[in-house]
Amino acid sequence: MVRTLAAAVLLVAVAACGGPAAHSASPVPSPSHSSAPSTTPTASASSAPDDETVDLVTSGFGSYDLQVYPVAVLHNEASAHIAAGVVVNFTVRFPGGGYSLASEPVSLAPGETLAVTALCTDSCEGATSTDVSVTVGAWQAGERTVISATAATYACGSPCAGSVGYEGDVSATLSGQVASGTLVSVSATCEDGTGAIVGGGLLQTVWPGGGSTAASVPVLVSAPPALCQLYATDVN
Repeated sequence: MVRTLAAAVLLVAVAACGGPAAHSASPVPSPSHSSAPSTTPTASASSAPDDETVDLVTSGFGSYDLQVYPVAVLHNEASAHIAAGVVVNFTVRFPGGGYSLASEPVSLAPGETLAVTALCTDSCEGATSTDVSVTVGAWQAGERTVISATAATYACGSPCAGSVGYEGDVSATLSGQVASGTLVSVSATCEDGTGAIVGGGLLQTVWPGGGSTAASVPVLVSAPPALCQLYATDVN
């Protein structure tokens, strides 16, 4: 009986010493034109169990003349939390140096994929690649409006074939439960035949009301695109 009691006391003492380990992580810059997803973990203050992570799916840039659109496609892995105040920090590389700029903050609904871009003018002339890092301002429990887009069409402007760069337009129909008069940011991405991002564009517009609206975004592409897509989010 004494041996049994001593063993029980020892077992309780060992169990009391155990406990969950704290976990935190910080964003890691990812190389441009990445076809494989790279994870950008962020710390969370929420106690609810969820994968509060924003992944960098792919990145690249589109350029023409003296303008460059660095692009990052992000995905919120959380199933019940909004990633709020998400900022993409771009470093556009060119021979002899680089230029850093940040996107406007955006929010991603649980499970949402969103393209984020920013316009760089003559400071990014001669761009060869772009590096990306992502920061999340806060995690918030709940849902938010997600705006989806139909399959997009690309129309080349001028110049087109035979030029190093191109201008064009990407058009699609946007759908979502958005209040009339809401400011919406619409971004465009274009990919070449290998899936590398070679184009981007950005436009802000006012939602006219109803469940859908047509949108067309001017884009800059560095090579003939095989596929283009629109993404949209309300500006908050």
